[in-house]
Amino acid sequence: MSETTMRPLAGVRVLALENFVAGPTATMFLADWGADVVKIEPPTGDTYRSFPPIKSTESAVSSVWFSRLNRGKRSVVLELATGAGRERFLELASVADVLVQNLRPGTLAKLGLDYETLSAVNPRLILVSISGFGQPDVQAGPYTKMPAFDLIGQAMSGIAYTSGREGDPPSPVGFPLIDTSVGDWAVTATLLALYQRERTGLGQHLDVAMFDVGIHLNEYAVGAYGWHGVAPLRGRLPSSAPFELVRASEGYVAIAVSGEAIFARFAEVIGHPELATDPRYANGTLRASAMDDHLLPLIERWTGERSVSEIVAALGAAGVPASPVQGVADLFEDEHVAARDMIVRVPDEVLGEVRVAGNPVKGTRLPPLEPRSSPQLGADTDDVLAEWLGSTRNDPDERETT
Repeated sequence: MSETTMRPLAGVRVLALENFVAGPTATMFLADWGADVVKIEPPTGDTYRSFPPIKSTESAVSSVWFSRLNRGKRSVVLELATGAGRERFLELASVADVLVQNLRPGTLAKLGLDYETLSAVNPRLILVSISGFGQPDVQAGPYTKMPAFDLIGQAMSGIAYTSGREGDPPSPVGFPLIDTSVGDWAVTATLLALYQRERTGLGQHLDVAMFDVGIHLNEYAVGAYGWHGVAPLRGRLPSSAPFELVRASEGYVAIAVSGEAIFARFAEVIGHPELATDPRYANGTLRASAMDDHLLPLIERWTGERSVSEIVAALGAAGVPASPVQGVADLFEDEHVAARDMIVRVPDEVLGEVRVAGNPVKGTRLPPLEPRSSPQLGADTDDVLAEWLGSTRNDPDERETT
């Protein structure tokens, strides 16, 4: 295999104890980059397997929600609450490189699978734990035992009071922003630990919390408050303006002006070059405070007489960042999305194929993504046991207990 076709994580063995979005997002990307990701599931499967839309045949069942986050993985069914299932899991952990889990803090310990136990059977094992508020054995806090989903992370981290508009009720972002981002950070943590293990020979327990990631995502507001003691206006950057979604004659356009040089070019394009020398608009902070009462009405008079394409062309020619405001349907027709392979077709045994977001990392020595299907529940149990452990489960009694 050449260096341009070998995936960078080929040969890395990853166990996944995961549900919903955060854990599966992390291991999906690890699988994209070549890791052998084995998803350990109870007999009932990942919760997302039961989320509609669902399609089934006589021998298989697929959920769109499950398929979109579990491409390229293999599935092994183990009942970890039984002695046989726990022992089999420890055997797999003894030859794994990484275990990614997003069970509620304390669950692994109740199963007798805490980090101390896991590292005893495999000191090189890297345990990546994703949770709402952190792991008690890594860095505990008052909220450690609180359950959480994405909405809780957005609410607690201040994001719901940063998005939206001033005076509106708190407004969470309309998609699982933190769930997805915490999965991304879990990938980063995994790669850091794999690199460090090359130097030390030892694994470690990594703790990636939704609350922490939410605060990081809200860094602009945190930084502004940390310096000024005042939260920035919701939905508006306090030091850059105009930085707005503005109505055109049809649709909306995004205009992003940052810095005085770009503002001068913007003012010239909209026919008001005098704005660039007006002391009321001398910097981004002054312009931001003047947007609603002065600048925005003037800007919308200009944009309201022009189409989105005319506005984008005029501003782009002057070096002012501007773009259409696209809906998700537009992405499926966007030539740049296609050129960047950012919507990919994942084959599925039952669904035929599912169109999902692609992998955003490209590279001169990274082979292109070739999406592989998500696994049927337990379909790979015997193959994984044979490849990883040199054993099989031919005994029906063992199949029942594990």
